[in-house]
Amino acid sequence: MTLALIVIIVVLGAVLILKKQKNQVVVLDSSAITDARIVEFINCNLFDKVILPKFIINELENKKDKKSDIEKLKQNKKVEVVNNNYSTLQSENFKILKLAQEKKAKIITANFELNKMALVKGIEVINLNDIYESLKPIVLPGYKLSVFLVKEGKEQNQAIGYLEDGATVVVENGKRAIGTRNNVVITSIMQTSTNKLIFAKIEA
Repeated sequence: MTLALIVIIVVLGAVLILKKQKNQVVVLDSSAITDARIVEFINCNLFDKVILPKFIINELENKKDKKSDIEKLKQNKKVEVVNNNYSTLQSENFKILKLAQEKKAKIITANFELNKMALVKGIEVINLNDIYESLKPIVLPGYKLSVFLVKEGKEQNQAIGYLEDGATVVVENGKRAIGTRNNVVITSIMQTSTNKLIFAKIEA
């Protein structure tokens, strides 16, 4: 089973689970809006409606580096901008909680503090970090990967490559293939305190 196939299976599983729940409405907070992964997540069509609060738009549009994030979301057909202001509430977190309660919506966030506050109030939360952690592909000995080899390893004839999540792939007898992309077969895995080491050999 290839890594690409594993990823597809995991993602489809997540889609099917979430799709079983009807009328999915979610509210984005500022941490979700500015997360580079959110557009991809929305495009999976997991939700019937994605609410983009106007009070957050007003705040973020003052930041030049955030304007493109806002525009991408506003152009998405699943996204609805709402004008609820809640001027009597000072904190963005309290405003998000109030909006979610009124719309009977879940909250999408990467904000740990908001996550805790929502759970206390009985509001469901979808934590972006948890979602993407769960969607990371599982790699096991015997599975195949496609990896670009970039440099020599510590041992003789070893080559080193990297996966998108930062994991290091150490390829046995891969020195001759440095500078090229290769299909490799995983032989063993080692988790260190700072990184995951995947040992592999070039597919015969």
